[in-house]
Amino acid sequence: MTSALPDPNQLLTVDEFCAAARVSKNTFYKWRQIPGAAPVARKLPNGSLRILVADYLMWLDGRRSDAA
Repeated sequence: MTSALPDPNQLLTVDEFCAAARVSKNTFYKWRQIPGAAPVARKLPNGSLRILVADYLMWLDGRRSDAA
């Protein structure tokens, strides 16, 4: 059995990020207003945002905490 690791160079849409993180788009945009609360996003020339998988994974790792 093989499991495919995500390509760290892949760009996620906001919808894809929200589905992976299991948050609403509204939550994502609120997080973007708080420095460091959301992963780094890149704005494309057409104005849409993309999140690099590597940035998403780094952001996710930064939210890890020991279980209580």
